[in-house]
Amino acid sequence: MSINMSINADQVIETLGVAAEENQVSSLRQHQVVHLPPEGEVFIAGDLHDHRRNFQKFVRAADLGSNPQRHVVLQELIHGEHFDAQGAEESWKILVQAAELKADFPNQVHFLLANHDLAQVHGEGIMKGGASVCEAFSAGVKRDFGDRSALVNAAIADFLLSFPLGVKTQNGLFFCHSLPTDSEIEGFDYSVFDRTLTGADYRRRLGPVYQLIWGRKASATGAEVFAAKVGANLVITGHQPQEMGYLVNGDHHLIIASEHNHGVMLELSLTEPYDMDGLLHAMRKFVSMAA
Repeated sequence: MSINMSINADQVIETLGVAAEENQVSSLRQHQVVHLPPEGEVFIAGDLHDHRRNFQKFVRAADLGSNPQRHVVLQELIHGEHFDAQGAEESWKILVQAAELKADFPNQVHFLLANHDLAQVHGEGIMKGGASVCEAFSAGVKRDFGDRSALVNAAIADFLLSFPLGVKTQNGLFFCHSLPTDSEIEGFDYSVFDRTLTGADYRRRLGPVYQLIWGRKASATGAEVFAAKVGANLVITGHQPQEMGYLVNGDHHLIIASEHNHGVMLELSLTEPYDMDGLLHAMRKFVSMAA
């Protein structure tokens, strides 16, 4: 899949709008969690950050058109390494590719709201190499869409805010972008998964959405508490960079990363039970996958 570079603002806005609506009206979604069926498979990637080769490998491996009972879960697509000479970054392109995938396979493609998504919506500074990735992203949209960029940015924001907070399977798996810190896990507002969100939920540091997607370094004990609270045996997250692609955080929490050559993905059954060893056996390194 490759984006048509002659695509215009109206097409981008329409694609993002269709994908946002499909996220919101999905029959599998209950409030902020997508509940996958008890049959088929699910492929999940960690943070991708506009790693285009890994994204293409992931989509090709999933082969959704030939596998109608297969689902994919994507997270943190934006803010990568593709900059022009003026510092404009162009990960809006991979976001539109993902929206196209959602529009083509609305019941099989799912997303997880991530901290970079919320930062881009709010214009909150995330610094990388001394520059704001949010400003660089906006500069890329401005460069490519000119006086239509405000409308494109609004469509991007609506699409990002349509993402659920979690994906749950009937065989005991729960996917979310990250976990609250240990100091927040016990008092975390777990009702955030089961209701309509409000502005207060996104509040910096205090809102449960913010705490969920920005939290780092939950201990194995904290992760076990979180898993029990959400009714899962194993929790799979991204968010925390992993040089070798993954980190086992106790018996109930696996962190995966997909934004570099040592990145990994998981290919999982929706029927068979898993323990941590089973998750590791289901892991694939992108470097081993055909381009």
